[in-house]
Amino acid sequence: MDNTIFQDQQMLENEKIKLIPLEHHHSNALFEANHPEIWSFMLSEISTLDEMEQWVASAIQLREQEIALPFVVVLKEKNQIIGSTRLFDINLNQKSCELGSTWYRKYYQKSFVNSNCKYLILQYCFEELEMVRVQFKTDERNKRSQRAIERLGAVKEGVMRNERILPGGFVRNAVLYSIINKDWNSIKKGFAYRDSKYQ
Repeated sequence: MDNTIFQDQQMLENEKIKLIPLEHHHSNALFEANHPEIWSFMLSEISTLDEMEQWVASAIQLREQEIALPFVVVLKEKNQIIGSTRLFDINLNQKSCELGSTWYRKYYQKSFVNSNCKYLILQYCFEELEMVRVQFKTDERNKRSQRAIERLGAVKEGVMRNERILPGGFVRNAVLYSIINKDWNSIKKGFAYRDSKYQ
């Protein structure tokens, strides 16, 4: 698999959403979309523009190190940046990665946005990058995130105890999920069914 995916990161889009490679100039729009509740179970806490700029710079650095593909989420109807998501811990030799660090403007949580973003990224992973495994981790306390991941059709693999120390010092357990390549066709059909049901 060619590592040029990092030097020339691809934009992903459908009729509702665009996922654009994250750049430094997106910091202001992301901060405008920010809300304190977003970071309750995240690995960072952002309350100032400077912190957002550092967060963006760190994500871009991971892309330069060829281990992450960070995106901003753009609502096409309004041409508005409403959040961010990324692939990270990318291992092209093992054809595996993690999907996460996802957050949206508060108004668009529990909306069509998350399913559209996940579909675009998973399709990219399995149909273009030919990944064999995409995993997800979420804080054990974050039941809403777990339900969202389970709705995708991801398989719960277990709980990783004391997986990470969060910025405030809390030592979290993480729930681990995965989708593997043989799951993708049925999961893809599930996305299509949900789309047709709510049109």
